[in-house]
Amino acid sequence: MQAANRPEFQEGRTLKRGIALAGGAARGFAHIGALKAVEESGLPVSAVAGTSMGAIIGSLWASGMPADEILDLARKTSWLRLINFRPSGGLLSAGKLRDFLGRYLPRNFEGLERPFAAVATDAVRGRSVYLHRGDLPSAVLASAAYPGLFSVVERDGLQLIDGGVLDNLPVDAARFLGSEWILAVDVTYDPDHEQDPPTGLLELGRRAVDLMQARLTQARLAMNPPDAYVRPDLRGIGLEHFGKLEEIWPRGYEAAKRVLDEVIHERS
Repeated sequence: MQAANRPEFQEGRTLKRGIALAGGAARGFAHIGALKAVEESGLPVSAVAGTSMGAIIGSLWASGMPADEILDLARKTSWLRLINFRPSGGLLSAGKLRDFLGRYLPRNFEGLERPFAAVATDAVRGRSVYLHRGDLPSAVLASAAYPGLFSVVERDGLQLIDGGVLDNLPVDAARFLGSEWILAVDVTYDPDHEQDPPTGLLELGRRAVDLMQARLTQARLAMNPPDAYVRPDLRGIGLEHFGKLEEIWPRGYEAAKRVLDEVIHERS
């Protein structure tokens, strides 16, 4: 998907380019491959916005960690211990994820190498919140606080939950950071290409949430499309498939490389 009639590159002027990374739990491993393709392309990036898993990967990259190092970190991390899909594991999982973020991220946004925003949801007022200053690990934790799995994160007087509830692909947040040209990487559930029916009540409930999130994301994209849109083929990859890292990240790389090759060709 490309934004229509938008001047992407103007001679004599460098646009501020941003990246928007969607939420999607294990599907978010595709962001690692996409960022590797961005690095190889040489495309300058001024800012990053992320939701949920996109906030975790995006904040690491915004801190200056290259995609290859993020991949190495992902390989040695026991993700199912950090992000537990059993509702009874919520409090324990949040504590482990908080420790992980505190270990690998700067303490504050000011310690990042490029501007970054984590998108969370105000659970009381029902609005998206762009966290972009102050304590960084708590902001990323709030963005990834999936309802029913993690506890609400209290920050700045707000009760915050996963940003994907209202804004799973944070194109608006990237614009908030001043981006004039945006590359969006969408790992949201894709109902138009899903073939396997849900099995059991738990899977049916999860599928219902996925469907609502997917259609909301499509509606937001129609109103505010990015300038370049990356949609990795993640058929057969569920939110909980953290053991499929080596299958997922190359899909993000290949999808992003195709789009970036087109962008670079347009510039030449």
